[in-house]
Amino acid sequence: MEENIDTAYIRRAVEASDLAALRVALFQATGDAELAEFGPVATLDDADRARLADRAALLLETRMDGFSRRIPSDEELRELMDMVLGVPTRDEHFEIRRKFLAFTPFPFQHERSEDAAPVPEGFEVAIIGAGPAGISMAVQLERLGIPYVLYDRRSEIGGTWSIHKYPDIRVDTLSITYEFSFEDEYSWSEYFARGEEVRTYLEFISKKYGVHKHTRLGHDLEDARFDDESLTWHLTFQGPDGRRVERDVNMVVSAAGVFAKTKLPDIDGIDEFEGTIVHPTEWTSELDVQGKRVAVIGNGSTGVQLMAPVAEKAEHLSVFQRTPQWIAPRPNYGRPVEPEVRWLLDNLPGYWNWSRYTSIIGLMTWHEDFLVPDPEWEKKGGHITKKSEDLRDFLVGYIKEQVGDRPELLEKLVPDYAPMVRRPVVDNNWYQSLTRDNVDLVTSGIARLTKHGIETSDGKHHEVDLIVFATGFEVDKFLWPAEYRGEKGVNLRDYWGPKSPRAYLGMMVPQFPNLFIMYGPNSQPVSGGVSLPSWFQIWAAFIAQCLDTMFEEGHARVAVKEDAFETYNKHLDAVGSELAFVKDARSVERNYYVDADGRLVVNTPHETAELYEMMKTPNRDELEFGS
Repeated sequence: MEENIDTAYIRRAVEASDLAALRVALFQATGDAELAEFGPVATLDDADRARLADRAALLLETRMDGFSRRIPSDEELRELMDMVLGVPTRDEHFEIRRKFLAFTPFPFQHERSEDAAPVPEGFEVAIIGAGPAGISMAVQLERLGIPYVLYDRRSEIGGTWSIHKYPDIRVDTLSITYEFSFEDEYSWSEYFARGEEVRTYLEFISKKYGVHKHTRLGHDLEDARFDDESLTWHLTFQGPDGRRVERDVNMVVSAAGVFAKTKLPDIDGIDEFEGTIVHPTEWTSELDVQGKRVAVIGNGSTGVQLMAPVAEKAEHLSVFQRTPQWIAPRPNYGRPVEPEVRWLLDNLPGYWNWSRYTSIIGLMTWHEDFLVPDPEWEKKGGHITKKSEDLRDFLVGYIKEQVGDRPELLEKLVPDYAPMVRRPVVDNNWYQSLTRDNVDLVTSGIARLTKHGIETSDGKHHEVDLIVFATGFEVDKFLWPAEYRGEKGVNLRDYWGPKSPRAYLGMMVPQFPNLFIMYGPNSQPVSGGVSLPSWFQIWAAFIAQCLDTMFEEGHARVAVKEDAFETYNKHLDAVGSELAFVKDARSVERNYYVDADGRLVVNTPHETAELYEMMKTPNRDELEFGS
């Protein structure tokens, strides 16, 4: 053991640790029978937690030098998984959770066999978008030896983490889960990483795994046309110097993402306002709110993150709330990772893996807990499920605690819909900031902008110098801003028509061969089980398997069959219509998950295991390959 790691240091490490992860990692390392006697950590009383902490500290102090990294068998993994919750792991969940634990290298990626068919000479894949999804696809292709180029319209990689620079931008899931399963050595500085650190992480991955040298920045894709004769895509970019760049490729993977096209409200007088108007994507370090009268319109994740730091500097802040949100606390939000915890992550085999696992395990029953209405509960007069109502009671109590003796605020802040049927928002001192003397919460509708402020529907005028439109994105603008034309010149937007965009598995659209969409329509998993970066890797592996089939069978083209596309989406809509997202009518208005017709647009309604089963191996019967 290192000389500066003494008993006091170890005790601090235990106290700051995720005790559930520490317990199971130590049991894996030692097989210590006393650790097995405890129930799930979440159920322990104070005395048992103290006993467990004492035992963990003793094992770290006396047996650390004997610990070594190893890959557990499936049987052992099941025992360890069951230890975390105290109940058996469902068979259908085991495989995806085993991969998320990442005891083996590159667990989600597709591996080519030693006798795999060679990649055809001159074959090339174009990946559009150098955010997390695009980088994940690039790492997959890099490891398979399939030629590719990663394009991005910005001057740096990072996607949304490059675009957004507003105050206090950060992930709202734990940093340790917002990372790729194949990299376990990155040292996050905070439990919930700030935006620039996430972008730095993506740059680290890009350089470490060979993606950087295949990346072309400053390339804005304007047009993509499929050639029916050559079975290739002709791409037209605006290059870094403003000149047109053209490229012919065999396959296109669009990783342009969901949050690419900003959404600004249509408000009368917007051209008359003489102050500054900014969307959070336009925020720069030169934008100073010190001493200004500021309005923040919107209380989604972005509006909530930036509100508190703006309130601290502004002369006055008016927060315009259209719809109340359920805004919840997160343990360790805003806190740096303690050196002692970093020591555990770096030195205790398995602690990194199990910390990731315990961070998401509570979401395992997300569907049945919050999204699938319980008929028996509703017969008794309940709403959706008991756990949904229990969570509502907790969140109402939290709001009361935060705003204190301000009943007029409480009345405005409690939503009339159930938690989790809209995107959960993490509290960044938003509620407490509303109680500041220089902050007002405005719930009246906005009538118009004037030269010097905002007039609301109640006739009041709010003088402001700066308006922040934290109003989100046009999430149905998939593959934006490029125009895609498939077989016989059909335009993708015309194919989708006036209704919501649809895709097969969120990735493929008929008549658009050799085109895959990452983070496409209905691709965002809402069920618990694994993190979004894990799904990026699952999608990339699906695409890689399609490529391998093309190479093995000598095909130049792959597409989804029209009937498979229709069947998949009918099933998706049927499942989605039964979830609280759609059935709870109070949640539908201004919910970006749902379109004007009450159909899910961004999310997939499928439970984790069902969705993974659909995606882990391409269904040959639902795809058509050809030359």
